[in-house]
Amino acid sequence: MRALRLFLALLVGLLAGGGVGLGYLVYAYTRHLPDLSQLDRLRLTATSTLFARDGSLLAQIASVEDGRAIHRGLVRLSQVSPAALAALVFSEDRRYFQHYGVDVVRLFGALYALLRGDVQGGSTITTQVIKNTLLKDLAQTRTLERKVKEWALALELERRYTKEEILEMYLNVVPWGGNVVGLAGAAEAYFGKDPAALTLAEGLYLASLVPAPNARYQDLKGVRERIRRLLDDMVAEGWVSREVAEAAWREPLAPKGWRVRYDGQGNLLEAELVDPEARLVSPVEPRMAPHFVLEVRRFLEARFGKEKVYGEGGLRVYTTLDPAMQRAAEAAAARARLPEGAELALVGLDPATGEVLALVGGIRRDNDEYNRATRALRNPGSAVKPFVYATAFEAGWTQASLVPDRPLEFPDPSQPGGIWRPKNFSGTFLNRTITLRYALDLSLNLPAVYTAHQVGVERVAEKLSQAGFSVRYPTLAIAIGGASITPVNLAAAYAAFVNGGYRVTPIFVERVEDARGQVLYQAVPERRRLFDPQVAYQGFDLLKGYVYDLGEKGLAKAARIPGRVVGGKTGTTNEARDLWFAGVTQGLSAVVWVGRDDNRPMRMGGREPSSSVVNPPIWRDFVAQALRGRPAEDIPMPPGLVRVRVDLLSGYPSSEGVEMAFPMDKVPLPPAPPPLPPQTEPPPQEGVP
Repeated sequence: MRALRLFLALLVGLLAGGGVGLGYLVYAYTRHLPDLSQLDRLRLTATSTLFARDGSLLAQIASVEDGRAIHRGLVRLSQVSPAALAALVFSEDRRYFQHYGVDVVRLFGALYALLRGDVQGGSTITTQVIKNTLLKDLAQTRTLERKVKEWALALELERRYTKEEILEMYLNVVPWGGNVVGLAGAAEAYFGKDPAALTLAEGLYLASLVPAPNARYQDLKGVRERIRRLLDDMVAEGWVSREVAEAAWREPLAPKGWRVRYDGQGNLLEAELVDPEARLVSPVEPRMAPHFVLEVRRFLEARFGKEKVYGEGGLRVYTTLDPAMQRAAEAAAARARLPEGAELALVGLDPATGEVLALVGGIRRDNDEYNRATRALRNPGSAVKPFVYATAFEAGWTQASLVPDRPLEFPDPSQPGGIWRPKNFSGTFLNRTITLRYALDLSLNLPAVYTAHQVGVERVAEKLSQAGFSVRYPTLAIAIGGASITPVNLAAAYAAFVNGGYRVTPIFVERVEDARGQVLYQAVPERRRLFDPQVAYQGFDLLKGYVYDLGEKGLAKAARIPGRVVGGKTGTTNEARDLWFAGVTQGLSAVVWVGRDDNRPMRMGGREPSSSVVNPPIWRDFVAQALRGRPAEDIPMPPGLVRVRVDLLSGYPSSEGVEMAFPMDKVPLPPAPPPLPPQTEPPPQEGVP
C-alpha cells in the first residue's frame, strides 16, 4: 500500500508539475498576441477585373502580396453555391457550427499526435483564418507555439464575430496552391467558373486540395479517393442523400491542366497532367486584345498608383473595347499580307467620343508588351496632307483652288547648297496647275508643299500640333510627313473630319469602381475644336475623293466597302519605312500602320512596297466586318455648303466633272468668255454718195 500511495503521489506531482509547466507555456506564448482588432482593418488584396463594353470579362490583373502576384477575388457567402459551401465545411471542419473556435475532438487528436512527436491536426475553420491573417508569419512553422496562439485567438475571434462572418473570412484567405488565394480565385483557376456555379463534386475537389494544394493537384487519383470517402461520410452523417452523392461521383471532374476519362460509374480510367501551369494566373491575364489590356493597365497605374492597383486591387474596370470589333481587327491583322519582317498596328475608335473600340498593337511575337498602336511615334507620310489642305480651307481656299505641280525651291540651310527641292513620290510632275482636290487624288507632294508655303508654315504647324502631331520644327517638310504621330492619335485626329471638326482624346476606360461598387473614375469625352463644321466636311469630301474620284486608277480603291461611304488617305515615308492608311466612315475612324520595329526600309517580293497596295485591303477587311449590320449613312453636309460638279484639272464647273462641296459664297464660276475682237469702220463703197 505504501508503494501504491507513493506512486499516486508521484503521479499527482507529475501531473501538477506538467499542468504548471503547460500553464507557463500557455502564458508565455499568449503574452504578446496580435490585436484581434486588426481583422477589422485587414485589407485583403484582390484581383482587378476588366470588362468589355458589352459587360463580358476582358481580363484580370492580379494583386501583389509579399512580392508575388496573387489571384484572389473577394467573395460573399451569398455568392457561393450551397453545394460547394457544404463540401468545404464538411471536409475542413464538419463540427464548425457546434464548437467555439476550437474543436475538442480534433484537439485531443492533435495532442495525441503531439505526444508522438508530430505537431499536426486540430485545425478548424476559425484557426485557419487566424493562421492566414494574424499569424501569417508563423503559418509555415509546425510548432506548439503556433498552435497555442491559434487556439487562444480563435476563442476570441468566435466571441467577436458571427459564424457566417468567420466563414466568409475563411473563403477569402485560404491559399489554394500556385498563386491562387481564396475560393473565387480557386474556382476560376481550377474550373474557370464563378463560385456560384460550383457543383458538389467541384467543391469537394477544392476542399480536398486545401491541406496541400500543390502536391494534391498533381495526384488526381488520390484526390478522387478522398472525394469518395467524403461523399460516403456525408451520406452517413445526413449531409446529402445517397442519390446526390452518387450523382456527384459520376460527374466527369476535369480540373484545368488534366486530360481525364471516366466510365459511366464515375471511375477514373485515365488521368494525365498535360499542362501543370494551366491553373496559374499570370499578373495580367487577358481573354483577348492583350495590347489594349496593357494600355488599360498603364492608365490604372498612372491614375491610381501601383499601390492601389496591386497592393489593394479589387477594381472593376469597364473599358471601351467592343469584342465584335476586336475580333474583326484581329482577324484582319491575321490575314494581312505584309512586307518581310514588318509589324502591324490597327486601331478603330468612335469619332464622336474617342472611345477606342478595337486595337491591335502587334502580331509577330507572343507576350509582346510593346504597343505600336499607342507607342510607335512615326512619320505619317502623305496621311498628313488632308490637314494641310483643311488649314487652307480655313484661309479661304476651296477644293477647286489651283495649285502648281511643277519644280519648287526653298531656302534650307540643312540641304546641299542651302536649297530644298521637294519631289513627288514618282519623281515626275505635271508641270501645270491643277485643283487642290486632284492634287490629293494623286497624292502629289509639290502642291502640298506649295499650299503650306502660301498659307504659312507656322499656321500649318500649329494646326498639326492641335491635331496631335509631334512637330519639332515648323518647316515645309511637315506638309508631306515631316512630323510624327502614333496610330491611335492619327485616328483621333481623322475623327475631326466626320464629327463636325473636333479632335477627340482616345479613351480606353469608361468607368472604374472599387470592390464596394464606389465609382472612382468616370470618363468624360474630351473634344477640342480643330476645324469649323464646314471646313471639316470639306476635308471629308477630299478624303472621299481620294477613294472614289479616279475609279480603278485610284490609290485607295481597295478601301471601298459596298453599301458604305468611306474616305481616307494613304501615307508612305522614304524608303517605305512606314506605310499608313487612315480612313473614316459613319461611326468609325480607323488607322492601319505597317512598319519594322527597327525602322529599316521594307521590301515585299524584292521591291519597295507602297501603302496603297498594303494598307487599304487590311483597313477594308477590318471596317467591313466591324460595322456589319450597323448604320451606313453618309456623313451629313452642314448648312452653308453646296455641291457642284467641277473639272478636276481646271477647277471650272462641268457637268462631267466630280461633285465637290463648296461654301455658298465660294462656288467656282465658269470661265469668262473670250473678249470680242475690236470694232472697225466698214470700208466705203463705190457708187454710194
